Amino acid sequence: MSKPSRDELAVYADENRLIADYHKASAALAENTAREAAAGILVETPEYQRLNQAVLDAEKQLPKRFRKAARKGL
Repeated sequence: MSKPSRDELAVYADENRLIADYHKASAALAENTAREAAAGILVETPEYQRLNQAVLDAEKQLPKRFRKAARKGL
């Protein structure tokens, strides 16, 4: 196997950043959901909607080959 080129490394780094962004957004949504559930909140709050939209936006930024895996817990 040959050494990756500078361009390939840049692509890998960008993909890793996008995956990390998705994980951060997903974790923030999960933490908020747990907090709201513990507080007895049973409706979608504006904060929940904002965080959920952040997850959807982060997922859209993922390369196509990662999107299906993201929905299953990448």
